[in-house]
Amino acid sequence: MKKGLYIWAGVIALLLFVYATKAILLPFLVGLAVAYLLDPVTDKFELIKLPWGKNKHLPRWIATVMTLVLFFFGAGGVLAAIFPLVKTQVFSFIQNLPDYIAAARPVLEDMFSQVTRALNIDSGITGESFLESAARTALDKTGVILAGFWSGGMALFNLLMLLLITPVTAFFLLRDWDILMAKVVALLPRDKAPAIRKIGRDIDTALGGFVRGQTLSALVMAVLYGLGWSLVGLEFALVLGLIGGLMAYIPFVGALFTFLLAMLIGLGQFGLDVIPLLKIAAVYAVVQGIEAAVLTPRLIGSHVRLHPVWVLFAIFAGGELMGFVGVLIAIPAAAVAGVLIRHTVERYLASPLQEGTNKKKKAG
Repeated sequence: MKKGLYIWAGVIALLLFVYATKAILLPFLVGLAVAYLLDPVTDKFELIKLPWGKNKHLPRWIATVMTLVLFFFGAGGVLAAIFPLVKTQVFSFIQNLPDYIAAARPVLEDMFSQVTRALNIDSGITGESFLESAARTALDKTGVILAGFWSGGMALFNLLMLLLITPVTAFFLLRDWDILMAKVVALLPRDKAPAIRKIGRDIDTALGGFVRGQTLSALVMAVLYGLGWSLVGLEFALVLGLIGGLMAYIPFVGALFTFLLAMLIGLGQFGLDVIPLLKIAAVYAVVQGIEAAVLTPRLIGSHVRLHPVWVLFAIFAGGELMGFVGVLIAIPAAAVAGVLIRHTVERYLASPLQEGTNKKKKAG
């Protein structure tokens, strides 16, 4: 009993510590994520045999340096290559977005009026007032998110800390990853160690499978969106593709937001010309079909078992509680909580309490 109380006290203390230090956590969390994701790659490099000495393998620190150099230089190279084009499109997108909204506004107002008439709804709200209210709410929410994003982790000082501390944190954690894991395992109660290790393996499967798989899936979707919408002539296709890739982490809502944004740009660019709009929708449908039929089964897999509603709730709850940092840790927290809940339910179903419940039902 006391042991359980100590464990729960430790968990609560950890959560309070994370909440209290959320303003400075970002570079350390990113470093931890990089170390966690790149540990399998470093393990592969560590297996490389050296030409001298018997059974000599690459030292862990050299394998760590090789992994991080490839990762940071590869990511930096890709960003440097696409940054000029992305910057141009982003600034142009921001400047032209009000014009696209103004051009699409009459169409949207007419659609709103037709829907209310078809459903025989007379709420006193016109299409114009509805759109104004929706736009004002969206802008307010966006402003709050951006303000939290800036003050919570991306102010100039923290941005510099992110660039400086993240590689250092990632190096030391990745170099000592196996040692740290061994020390954690050594602290486990001996009678409970096998069960706890099983839970840890399930958490690693869920977390690693989802994050690595979803990241690869998001990259592929960003490329497909950008390429597809470029081919059909949609402006700012690259920016929309990047937005679609980033929003792929948010189940359903992210995909819907990407589609609505693309159609809004399409309405502003093409008006009510049906053919271009159908092409935009077709690109979206094809990418979503590829994601559902190929990317999710191959890259994520059903064994991850993170329900979309659970992921969606975790992201919004994390953002509400801790802002941008909360969004970053939402999926890992959801993975851990999901595994713990499944193991708790399994233990309950195998416990005398569940058997007694069943017996009472049969007796009644």
